[in-house]
Amino acid sequence: MRRVRFGFIGALLAVAWAAPLQAQQATGTIRGRVVDEAQQPLARVTVAAGARGTFTNADGRYVIAGVPAGTATVRARILGYGPVSREVTVVAGYPVVLDITMAAQAISLSEVVVTGYGEQSVGDITGAVTHLTPEEFNTGRIVSPAQLVESKVAGVQVVDNNEPGGGLSIRIRGATSVNASSEPLYVIDGMPVGTGAGGGLSAGRDPLNFLNPDDIQSITVLKDASAASIYGANAANGVVLIQTKSGAGNGRLGTQVEDSSSYSTSSVTKLPSLLNAQQFAAAVATYAPARVSLLGTANTDWFGLVDRTASGMEQNLSITGASERNFYRLSLGYLNQDGIIRGTTTQRISLGANFDQRMLNNNLDIKLNLKGSRSADLFTPGDVLGGAVSMAPTQPYLDPTSPTGFWDWNTTNASPSNPLASLALETDHGTTWRSIGNIQGEYRMPFLPALKANINMGYDLAQADRQTFIPNNLAAQIRQGHGYLSLANSSQLNSVFDAYLNYAAPLNVLPGSIDLTGGYSYSQSNSQYPRLQETGLNSNLLGDNGVPTANNVNPTKFVVDYKLISFFGRLNYNLADRYLASFSVRRDGSSRFGPGNQWGTFPAISGAWRISQEPFMHGFTTVSDLKLRASWAKTGNQAFGDYLFDPTYRFSTGSAQVQLGQNFVSTIRPSAVDPNIHWESTKSVNIGLDYGFANQRFSGSIDWYTKKTTDMIFTVPVAAGTNFSNYVTTNVGSMQNQGIEFSLSARVLEGRGGALSWTADFTAGHNANKLVSINPTRSVTQIATGNISGGVGNTVQIL
Repeated sequence: MRRVRFGFIGALLAVAWAAPLQAQQATGTIRGRVVDEAQQPLARVTVAAGARGTFTNADGRYVIAGVPAGTATVRARILGYGPVSREVTVVAGYPVVLDITMAAQAISLSEVVVTGYGEQSVGDITGAVTHLTPEEFNTGRIVSPAQLVESKVAGVQVVDNNEPGGGLSIRIRGATSVNASSEPLYVIDGMPVGTGAGGGLSAGRDPLNFLNPDDIQSITVLKDASAASIYGANAANGVVLIQTKSGAGNGRLGTQVEDSSSYSTSSVTKLPSLLNAQQFAAAVATYAPARVSLLGTANTDWFGLVDRTASGMEQNLSITGASERNFYRLSLGYLNQDGIIRGTTTQRISLGANFDQRMLNNNLDIKLNLKGSRSADLFTPGDVLGGAVSMAPTQPYLDPTSPTGFWDWNTTNASPSNPLASLALETDHGTTWRSIGNIQGEYRMPFLPALKANINMGYDLAQADRQTFIPNNLAAQIRQGHGYLSLANSSQLNSVFDAYLNYAAPLNVLPGSIDLTGGYSYSQSNSQYPRLQETGLNSNLLGDNGVPTANNVNPTKFVVDYKLISFFGRLNYNLADRYLASFSVRRDGSSRFGPGNQWGTFPAISGAWRISQEPFMHGFTTVSDLKLRASWAKTGNQAFGDYLFDPTYRFSTGSAQVQLGQNFVSTIRPSAVDPNIHWESTKSVNIGLDYGFANQRFSGSIDWYTKKTTDMIFTVPVAAGTNFSNYVTTNVGSMQNQGIEFSLSARVLEGRGGALSWTADFTAGHNANKLVSINPTRSVTQIATGNISGGVGNTVQIL
């Protein structure tokens, strides 16, 4: 592993030092800035003078050293703009300043997007990647960032449970695992959030809710494995890259203040088709005449009692400032949104701060990103919707003679519960404090501007409290458990350190240009989950404001700590914007696996042929882009339980005690484990076609893919009598996803100067998921267990 890492970094440095060795013969320098017709800087423009060349940086600035004295032709080229040529006279020992203005053709192809440990122009991407900006986001009532891209990206499904700030889930090209998470990896301003895949800790709803959608500048979805594989072990379910707004985003200098307010109402648009009181009474008389005596005389609309017209309001305030060398943005947001089911509400206060300082003649760029929020959630009790469906419409909802004041069925019957009683007497609420932040440093080597060193250090801190209380006098509790109390106070701290080198420049000895990246990543997570559960409450007096005495008290605390160490590299090659290739590899080591199974290697290769740049396509002027793509990659998944290779010990319950004389003693028993448990891996193939017409006013893509997950981790039965547990978690089978995606977007500018614009998007996707195999790849698995005296080993065959 070490030889591979040093070899790759050595190759990177060798390429980087090749240019200055040749530059010893240089006699002059050309520098300047490349902008568009609106005087906005253009990044990643190829600027060349003779055999020497470079890329422009984020400010559109470039420096070409080593240009022979005399007349030189400077050529500027980037996909999406017309090429420009200018002649200059180079004098030995003196810099020549040449600013270049380029005319737009299909500017969306030149847009620079973040693709993981670096940036690429949209037109240079060889994988299945979709990039969305605020002009393309969904509008209207947006509570969670996931709603911004709902139905906007082919192959991406946003699953909504219709709660305010509800637990939205994103699925990219279907589920790839059974036990492990199928959530994509979220990366916010270069900071991976959560533990592995997913969004991190919350009190019970969408873990991305801490992020104010109004702060988001762009969302990039890496759909296929070749685009996502640079993230290795966390990329099996795709990657969602989120960039937040900064003071540099609007291109204007000075200080600006923005304020926005919104108010909305929501209501139920469709209800289940249920019998009314008259129809219900007739049905009972027909099919259960013995129960006619149980019918009441009321006419209750249970759904009408539990749903409501919900209101919501949002307020956002931001201050941005920009100068030649520094940029900042401060934001404050407040959201208060009720749910359409009574008893559910979310409130969020969010803060954001982005700061960008450029120093040392713009060679050093320091960025600081901070986000924080407090979310307070009220949850609908779990039996409310079920009760509204199941309760008879002939029964009343109030009963003055009842201890609770609500009518309910006889407590000896296994009957549904009154949902109004649950709404009035049960409580379920949580508070989540969340903060993420990182500092990024990029240093451009003065002696070789194409070589940059990057460092990223960040944290993700969350505190989630949740209290659930069900009084013991509810009818369902009298029948089942006589009250329930749960107090949870969870915390999580994740830290990340990335360091990598990047060399991006046209090749001086070969045709084309390269973008070479190599680096190291270290992440660590520590989580604590203390919880108190009680059943059989002796009093309802304190509610969830205290801890009453109870028949069954179960305090628990789980502490999880894991580390992930990674080495990664990527090479992108571009030949005349016609032939594109990308190679990447990542080596991950995870503490979640035992010795011998901790390391995994995840390679990827992809290529693209831009047919529209071929000479035989020059007559088709309406075709602005036509690019054929193909890729293969392997990614991993480690988003499941920690330390499954070692047994854990648990105290027995009261029903599993051992009698010793007149005493009953609780036992401690170990779990069954597979010490050889290892990575789930997903191999993926993608073939796609990108197309654009009329200078990208109409654009889209077609993709076909297949991906297969092997060594799926699942919990399976263990032969009785061989262990202290009936189940073991191990690698047992494989799963396959196949699908096709289609997207078409239209963007039209109207009016003078394009003041009025409209967009239209159409996406379609089909995904077929099937279980290929449920047998383990090895017929015999070593199941190691232990007992309190030291350990017992067993070997069983999983059939």
